[in-house]
Amino acid sequence: MLTVVLGRLKDEIERIGKAILKRGLIKVLPHNPNLITILSLVLALPTPVIIYMGIPHALVITLVLLIVAGFFDMVDGLVARYLGRTTVLGAFLDSTLDRYVDFITLIDLWLVHGGFVPTVLLLLSILGSLMTSYTRARAEALGLKMLGVGLLEREERLLIIYVIIIAYLMLHTPLVITYGLGVLAVLTNATAVQRIVIVTLKVG
Repeated sequence: MLTVVLGRLKDEIERIGKAILKRGLIKVLPHNPNLITILSLVLALPTPVIIYMGIPHALVITLVLLIVAGFFDMVDGLVARYLGRTTVLGAFLDSTLDRYVDFITLIDLWLVHGGFVPTVLLLLSILGSLMTSYTRARAEALGLKMLGVGLLEREERLLIIYVIIIAYLMLHTPLVITYGLGVLAVLTNATAVQRIVIVTLKVG
């Protein structure tokens, strides 16, 4: 149920993003889609340091930076298609830098509340996140379309992380982080296993 709601929200956000792009946003964005992809990583990079240093309103700043980074990640492909500048290099940079941003966002959660259990859940979430992306890449290398296949794709993962941070800001309890990492650990690995099964059935 959660993944369905998040999937619909992601589709709605992308629809709105396309409309805003056509109504003038394209005029203020860099016309180099690769630069937009890099900006997404640049915005996410300082967030672990911000949390670790404990500066005032660190989580609010982190949340804003991650949302803007996620927005840039969403529009880089839209800009590339809108301007007819889709390239192999762009696709490579997008998928590669996304992995760094995924890692950073998970570390952000762990820095808010560490400990043995959150650390285990963090490692499982990282594993599930990487394997979800890896199984898609390998499947598509075999000629199988995997876009939209699986319980939890990257966009849904980011939305869940935003929700976890917002919930923590509202409730101020470490359990939000622990349970949030638990949800990510389960759903990301379930998605990877789901894709493995689907590919096995198709090519086996």
